Amino acid sequence: MGLSMEIRNNKPTLFEKSTCNIWTDPYIQQQMLKEHLNPISDGASRKQESILKIIDFVLKQSKPKSRLLDLGCGPGLYTSLFKDKGYDVTGIDFNKASIEYAIGKRTDINYILGDYINEYPAGEYDTVIMIYCDLGTHSDKDRDKLLENIYHSLNDGGVFIFDVFTEELVKDKQKDKGWDYAHQGGFWSQEKYLLLSQTFHYPENKAFGYQYNLLTKDETKQFIVWDRYYTEEEIILVLQNIGFRKVTIHKNILDGNSFTSGSEMFIVAEK
Repeated sequence: MGLSMEIRNNKPTLFEKSTCNIWTDPYIQQQMLKEHLNPISDGASRKQESILKIIDFVLKQSKPKSRLLDLGCGPGLYTSLFKDKGYDVTGIDFNKASIEYAIGKRTDINYILGDYINEYPAGEYDTVIMIYCDLGTHSDKDRDKLLENIYHSLNDGGVFIFDVFTEELVKDKQKDKGWDYAHQGGFWSQEKYLLLSQTFHYPENKAFGYQYNLLTKDETKQFIVWDRYYTEEEIILVLQNIGFRKVTIHKNILDGNSFTSGSEMFIVAEK
């Protein structure tokens, strides 16, 4: 295995974008899809038990049988259930494997392959959802751009429902560095590989950065994934600055998450 290839070992700048994207890499997105479809895994869409709890929560907070947009919809595990409840559903995701799977499962749902930050789906919605703490993966600049688009796409009285990590995330995540060797391939590559995983904490910005160096015999790839966490007061202020007139915080919706953290809160922001 050629180890002379460049390894990124330094701490990234806050919300730096990596040269490779974990959600659009052709091989990794297939592995992501497998995680989405595993009913007992929290690795992508959350386990089936948690999905049903979230669906029930959204149903109680939203206008019945209305227009709903799912940002980061994955393979359609949530959108399908909302469609079955009579909602007019649109889903967008930039994981090609997941969107192709979703389209193959349901032709009565409007699915879009795209980046919801830069290709926000035009339309008027009564409910917009973004699940699995996706808002925290974006820089504050991209977050505010997205929130502006969400706000303007909602009808009066419409709601944006999403989840973010709380400060309790710090208890679950630690600064770390380690090597993994997969001699028969695995999640990151179908061929044998070395993986350098690094976790960096940015306490002044309430963020964690996860940097991965993937080394195979032919190449080195770098990936960076971000998690932003919030206090209740902070996320309420962010939403009020966009224009949302009513914001409510909901905790203990789920029992926990074995993959990331159980330290999340759900937010309902009404226009």
